[in-house]
Amino acid sequence: MHFLRNIVAGSLTLLASGALLPTSATELHIGGQWLTDQSGQNLIDPQSSGLTLRHGELIHLGDNSAALPMRNILLRINPQTGQLTAPPVKITIASQLLQNCFADLLTDYPDWESLTWDRQDDTTLVTVTEDSSGYKLSPECARRYADTHSTSYPTLLVKIKTDQALTQAEIVAVRPVQFPARAKVGNFSNDGIEGLAFDNDSNLYLALEKNQANAPMIFVTPYSAEFWSSEDFVRVADTGFKLPVPDANNHPINGLDYLPHPDNSHPGYLVAAARNDDQLWVIDISQRQPPFVQQLHFYAPTTVPPHVAKPTNTEASDNCPVYEKLRNTSIEGVAVAANQLYLVNDPWQSQYPKNIQCPANAVKFKQFSPLLFQLNTDPRWFIQPSANASKQR
Repeated sequence: MHFLRNIVAGSLTLLASGALLPTSATELHIGGQWLTDQSGQNLIDPQSSGLTLRHGELIHLGDNSAALPMRNILLRINPQTGQLTAPPVKITIASQLLQNCFADLLTDYPDWESLTWDRQDDTTLVTVTEDSSGYKLSPECARRYADTHSTSYPTLLVKIKTDQALTQAEIVAVRPVQFPARAKVGNFSNDGIEGLAFDNDSNLYLALEKNQANAPMIFVTPYSAEFWSSEDFVRVADTGFKLPVPDANNHPINGLDYLPHPDNSHPGYLVAAARNDDQLWVIDISQRQPPFVQQLHFYAPTTVPPHVAKPTNTEASDNCPVYEKLRNTSIEGVAVAANQLYLVNDPWQSQYPKNIQCPANAVKFKQFSPLLFQLNTDPRWFIQPSANASKQR
């Protein structure tokens, strides 16, 4: 818990799904692959909001604006193909929580945002709720959890227990979040926590879309085996991390994961998805290095890989490029896998159809089918720790 103690432009070449080529010092062009079910059909409107890598497999979670069959389920994805490896896993709720203050929400369709897993217990997944404005607490519960310093209905951290094979998933514990009053988070029901990440020092980070000043923030709390034994507020702290926000416009964080430094004397980095900017922000937890801004350009494939169901003749077009550039991507999931990153987008329903160019992809955009992107980490993201860095920590 070290942190808490120290409170050329060039031509584009896309070779294959996930292939990329820098066009300037900080720009990458990335080709994605469509997410598909076990039969090779494109996923329809899962509204991706969380992505994590567990045992070589990507685990996906969507929010409550997803199509009904896609709500309250976990999707297991082959990171190399973007295809589901198993049927969707339904998230259920443990019987002991049915009398909990938050049972009405948890037994319905919570607005899940982000997904990670406990590095000390790989059968524990952790997620967070955002927009709960359609629900009300009982008078007694409202009094108990009044001091959120944010929305009237608290942000909830939720523990999902799975079996080792990840064939079942059950909500077994919940903790409401209290923000520091001085952080001035504000009462914005749909601009709450959108990123979760564990570091290697038993800290859990929470990324906020925006506060009263219209700026994103990152909070932190210590995490231990006793974390879920209480029903009291989780009192998170403001990290004070410097973020590369260029102005007072909307630059939310919509995804987060932890990236270790190659030298373990360094506490590592947080990789944040800045959805509106098509950027990754690589944030040094030690704060000895300014954030690295990685500009991204996203492309959708128009050809059909072998495992995907072939389109009808009306969808095909011989005049399309192999990849077409997206006008709107909206990345909302980040998952680190050693020296690679996986990103998934959350099709913005009012904007996604504007991507339609090639007839081959028109139906996919109309059905809000997401894409999976892959890129390598960049050595420029890392600094070389000084010889006495470990002493300073």
